[in-house]
Amino acid sequence: MRGEKAVFEYFPGTRAEASINSARITVTDEDGDITELNLQLNSDGYVEFCNSIDHAGTPDANEFTWKMKYDADSHLIEMRRSEGGGEITNITYKDGDVIKTSTRYTTDSDINGDGVIDSNDEWKYQATIDYVTTGVTVPIKNKGCLMMFDELLDVDMDEMIYAYYGGMLGKATKHLPLAGHYTYDNSGNTTEQNFSWTLNDNGYPTELLIGSEEENERYTFAW
Repeated sequence: MRGEKAVFEYFPGTRAEASINSARITVTDEDGDITELNLQLNSDGYVEFCNSIDHAGTPDANEFTWKMKYDADSHLIEMRRSEGGGEITNITYKDGDVIKTSTRYTTDSDINGDGVIDSNDEWKYQATIDYVTTGVTVPIKNKGCLMMFDELLDVDMDEMIYAYYGGMLGKATKHLPLAGHYTYDNSGNTTEQNFSWTLNDNGYPTELLIGSEEENERYTFAW
């Protein structure tokens, strides 16, 4: 998302106007391409529906939708995207922390090898998340309310991540993830990742390393 700019607009309305857009996020990338996220928010201010327009304002404009569901504790538990034939992501929580995510979507290829391309040709992937490890036996409090959907939870957000930055995708996890186990295809093969956090004196994360000491991705945070 380097070089992108996101502009937030809010449109207060009455309860009778709940079916119309109540917020908009306009994302412009470094090449000037515009994605427009037209949002409907629930009574808690969280996105429950979005009409997204890719390449907005051009002849190549393409629209698709997002639908979100939340649990009684205001955690995002389901995300449905109409793009690419349909994609469903489910997020499972335990004691306020995401412990599993799973995504499935249809494709235009014969995945199951039955000679027919249909709704049975689904691609599935999932992740399980740990909050304690052999090296860190006490969960780390998520004081900064970080929720790195793509990088840690394997939830593909694209430009919708800006709704999280705007506080519109529900509550974050209580603790910081320490390890992830990812199954990316139908074969059952799993990729392991470790997450190493550096905290400041107030307990807020200032650095995250994903991977291992030999090879990792590094993120820094300022408060």
